[in-house]
Amino acid sequence: MNKTSFLVLLFISILPAHLFSQQNKLIGKTAFNSQYPQFFHFRGEMKRDVHTDYDTWEKKYVTSSGLLRKYICEELKIDTILYSWLNRFAETYPEKLLLLHFNGEARQVNDYPEINKKYFPGHWVYETGSLLSEDCTSSQTHIQVKAIDYFREKAYVYRNTSPRRWIPHYVLLVELDEQGNKLWYNSEIAHIKSIDSSTSTLILKRGKTNTQSRSFKAGKTYVAPIAGGIWGNDVMFYYNLSSACPKDKNGRTAANVLLNEIHHWFNPDNGILKKLDGIAFDVNYFDVSKHESWDTNNDGQADGGWINGKNIWKAGDLQFLKNLRKRMGQNFIITCDGQHPINQQAVGVLNGIESEGLVQHNDGWRGFSRTVNTHLYWDKFNPLSPQFRYVVLKLMDGNDQHHAERLRRFGVATASCLGAYTTVPDSYSFLPSWIQPCSFGRIQGELIRYAKSSPNLLSGTPAELLHKGILKGENCCMSIQGNSIIIKPATQSSTLSIKNVELPTGDITIFIEAETITPPDANSDLVPRFIYASLSNLPDYEPEKKTKEFFTDLYGLVGHEKNENSFYFRRPKVSAGKQTLTITIKGTEQLQIHSIKIYNRPDIIIRQFENAVVCVNPSLEEQEIHLSDFITEYSEKLKIAPIDAVFIPKSKNK
Repeated sequence: MNKTSFLVLLFISILPAHLFSQQNKLIGKTAFNSQYPQFFHFRGEMKRDVHTDYDTWEKKYVTSSGLLRKYICEELKIDTILYSWLNRFAETYPEKLLLLHFNGEARQVNDYPEINKKYFPGHWVYETGSLLSEDCTSSQTHIQVKAIDYFREKAYVYRNTSPRRWIPHYVLLVELDEQGNKLWYNSEIAHIKSIDSSTSTLILKRGKTNTQSRSFKAGKTYVAPIAGGIWGNDVMFYYNLSSACPKDKNGRTAANVLLNEIHHWFNPDNGILKKLDGIAFDVNYFDVSKHESWDTNNDGQADGGWINGKNIWKAGDLQFLKNLRKRMGQNFIITCDGQHPINQQAVGVLNGIESEGLVQHNDGWRGFSRTVNTHLYWDKFNPLSPQFRYVVLKLMDGNDQHHAERLRRFGVATASCLGAYTTVPDSYSFLPSWIQPCSFGRIQGELIRYAKSSPNLLSGTPAELLHKGILKGENCCMSIQGNSIIIKPATQSSTLSIKNVELPTGDITIFIEAETITPPDANSDLVPRFIYASLSNLPDYEPEKKTKEFFTDLYGLVGHEKNENSFYFRRPKVSAGKQTLTITIKGTEQLQIHSIKIYNRPDIIIRQFENAVVCVNPSLEEQEIHLSDFITEYSEKLKIAPIDAVFIPKSKNK
């Protein structure tokens, strides 16, 4: 019995009787039999050809281990017929895992007046605004503000149009009391038609988004742009999930209302999604600092979710997820995007993460180390059972799409080695004919790291490197403890550097073992911090700056237990010579670095399964390895093409 199955059964043995049947239902899911590879149908609500009738719909989705798709009109208009189809499908195929895919960041409001009744104006995020400088009546379309620069005609973009199409800001006009507090219920939403900057005038469409036009007083009215984005051909408003979100007259924040909505959908008695097993949040951020204009505490100043050096967005969002877990129970699957540092790191609250693209949306292979580090951290430290992590085999980069079969094979192999599942490839044709879902069987043994079979090129422990003056630090204090070093950051970002490291030609894989030693914040629990590594004199990988950065933007996750991260750098045509290794540490908690090791080999990963051995080559060059160096029953040399993987059936081994 593997670790996951044992923990699930142990958990069941202490469950209250009324929860047993639900947990037993999860155990019966194919998703939790721990066999690889597993394929899930992802989304598909836009594929109208499969929506003609139930039989056609069923035939499309019955071939996989489960279905993750949208059923709520939060960013797309969903046909309600799907509710009856879904319930029928769930009853017919109880072994399938069915999850709601849901935007956990923003909501369409314009076409849904019921949303205005649930959420009040203080529940949305606003950008920095300005006071009204002249009185305006309810019918007036031209209004003057004291500061016009906060408002834009190009505010929200249709990302899938060429050329890109923009529309202007929606704005909130809200009355202020004598102390300057916002009287949220005395407000109106308008839409900017145009802006006359010379006279600080906004030309508006009044009474929009299911609100009524009102009269407002100069100096007593705040006009604020609404933070939003376009999905599904309309503007979506961002929930204010920060700890400073205003409360409505019933004392509820946006997170409270959203929590109640989710609970209502999944109500086992009469919820429209009562047959589903959980929710997969599409986006739900821990850090919104990229939105520099956001005013999350509504004090009139842009803060990007950070107040006095504290991430109030993370604090509020983490509490929302904890409350959701408490409300829905341990038998409810919760996942979220986890492919960026700004995405979710709620380890111990979520069952796992979604990687949208093996690395990210536009990167199916370049930043390989990011995926390896992230999934291994969740696998090692997430105590929740069952775990559910998956990779969406999305290839948005145009060049990658030309190599779709190979890169999806690469993605399936990588995910399986990391204990994660994937979405259904366009076809199974790129796989050897013997490979079917679950045909690898269960994982056997630890992940094999090929790079470590070569000599360590960095002589000395971290303590010795510091003592000799080879290792330097910026924005931090360093001390020695045994063979390790203790880093005490002075700012949110501190840097270590090791100069004049003699490196040969060829690829380099760096392993750094570290842990956070400051007592964890009571609100953080198992949430990790980030550690980055980079090398000097790396090649220009690709002509486009964005994709070029994918190769070098590598990070790992560090928590309050010892953990090792890898950083793999492809170095075609880089001459031997002295290089500088730079390590960047995020966060202000003290960090202990136990070891830093450098190997002159690509970060090939190998894993044994019951029925196969899977080998993944992330290098730009063909690699030849001797499997017998790692697995005694294999004697042959194995050649793996660049950015590719091989699957070796054990039954065919001679």
